[in-house]
Amino acid sequence: MYFKTTVILLLLLNAKQLLANVEEPHDSSLIALPDTCVALREGRSCYADIELSWQQTSIGNYCLRDATSKHIMQCWLRQNSGKLNYAFDSVESISFELINSDTGKIIASTQVQLQWVYQNRQKKRRWRLF
Repeated sequence: MYFKTTVILLLLLNAKQLLANVEEPHDSSLIALPDTCVALREGRSCYADIELSWQQTSIGNYCLRDATSKHIMQCWLRQNSGKLNYAFDSVESISFELINSDTGKIIASTQVQLQWVYQNRQKKRRWRLF
């Protein structure tokens, strides 16, 4: 009887330690609307007004940054959601990241894709003498 009680107690303590080491999954979201920018020709800049919005389950200090250059675009203190209007002007797709400013950890990311109506195609020109 004493042995069974000791084993159960040890299992409960071990399970409690395991649960304490497991991080809660973050229910995070970072959304860019629209998520696609369409330019007329390949290689030309695409212009669009993008609304970046994010939401977290817990209140904290968060920053939104460009994923490539790591440039901080805006930060929010003691918030669990936020919005930013961004004037998109680029010749390539851009990724954005939401980070926890206390830890520097990336929480969520999104991307604005670039598409073209017409792709540049080189015409094959064949020179003829006759």
